[in-house]
Amino acid sequence: MATIATISSSPSEVSRTDAVLSYVTKRLLSHGHTVTPIVLRDLPAEPLLRGRADDPVIQTAIDVLAAADAVVVTTPVYKAAYSGLLKVFLDLLPQYALRGKTVLPLATGGTPAHVLVIDYALRPVLTSLGAGAIGQGWFVLSSHVRLYDGGGLLLDQAASAPLYQVTEAFLSTVEGSTVVESAPIQTAALETVLARPEDPEAAPLLADLVVEYSTRYGQTNENTQLTEVPASDFHREQGGAFVLLRYGGQTVAGGAIRRYDDETAEVKRMWTSHLHRRQGLGRRVLEELERAAAELGYRKLYLTTGPRQPEAAALYLSVGFEPRFDVEADPESIGPLPFVKDLGLRLQVAS
Repeated sequence: MATIATISSSPSEVSRTDAVLSYVTKRLLSHGHTVTPIVLRDLPAEPLLRGRADDPVIQTAIDVLAAADAVVVTTPVYKAAYSGLLKVFLDLLPQYALRGKTVLPLATGGTPAHVLVIDYALRPVLTSLGAGAIGQGWFVLSSHVRLYDGGGLLLDQAASAPLYQVTEAFLSTVEGSTVVESAPIQTAALETVLARPEDPEAAPLLADLVVEYSTRYGQTNENTQLTEVPASDFHREQGGAFVLLRYGGQTVAGGAIRRYDDETAEVKRMWTSHLHRRQGLGRRVLEELERAAAELGYRKLYLTTGPRQPEAAALYLSVGFEPRFDVEADPESIGPLPFVKDLGLRLQVAS
């Protein structure tokens, strides 16, 4: 596994730039890599501005960078340029401080007019420092990043999908693996697989859910780590089912049910790959789960989704789940959002 240094150049303690970096860091960690942060606002100001690379704290940051196999550089955009903190830090680095390293540049800003900052301002500097490969990078609009009090981040689909793709491409370069491209799904080629949570094919689903939940809710607990119920609850002999959709040898979507009571199955672990969202895969998974629930003798489906998962709530409403909460209220004031669906028609078809 690789050691990856991350550079935060936002001067603010709470910032959208750092929130985006936190999300990317979780993805790097989910691949098993070691991540070592360099937070420029925490470096001593006088030696930083005077270019004193011999200062012990600054030398430690330089050593972290030197020891890294790859680097993620993040910056807010001010006055159509990257952060001044980043500028002074890069200026005091040795001439080829990034020699041979794979670099992922990321920026955040308030207007699309600054989208070219990465390519026209930051990339030439990274090249001059000897970077071995500079990823495509991405500019994230501030309006596509919602921060919650107490932690937590919600990325608009317009930001989350490309950010996922550039991060995966960066990881593919670091790991020497093949990049999985985003492409329309050919429905006829989809394979439905009944699996168990411990099967290797389920690993992408579970790993990605951990990243998503811990990012959105800014917490590490049994719910964000998927340990709130035992994995055995999804085994068929326990009245459960774990369904995966596979395409081209890859797991692209999935979900599960577990016994809630004698008549009701609870839907859990709903997921669709970032590369294949908005193609109806969530609906397909729910159809498969309804079929599995009917075969197991359940008459109803029950589920809860979090208040920071608006796309999930919209999906459940669109396929006939009844909300058991005030849909006009602020979801944050409710907490987990419960839904119920009667399987009467499905049971008639099954019989």
